[in-house]
Amino acid sequence: MQQDLPGTILFDGTQAQKEHARNRMRFSFDNAENRAEFLSDEDAYCRKFGLGAERRAAIKSRNVLNMIEAGGNIHDLANAKEVERKTACKAA
Repeated sequence: MQQDLPGTILFDGTQAQKEHARNRMRFSFDNAENRAEFLSDEDAYCRKFGLGAERRAAIKSRNVLNMIEAGGNIHDLANAKEVERKTACKAA
């Protein structure tokens, strides 16, 4: 039974499929060189994993609602911030 919930983005199979490329990118951040590459050119790094323009713009905005609408989730925002933090901590 599906209900209309105004303003709510339902996480279904279609939304889950949008997340596949982002998950591959997320796991690449385990490597420090990949984190540095992401920070030097986020757009190019996202394209490397097949993320479309809408998804790349959402990640760049760091706006969780934009990320969810583009097929992501709260982990997109947390992961982008974590990449920034790990890189800053390593440099310090």
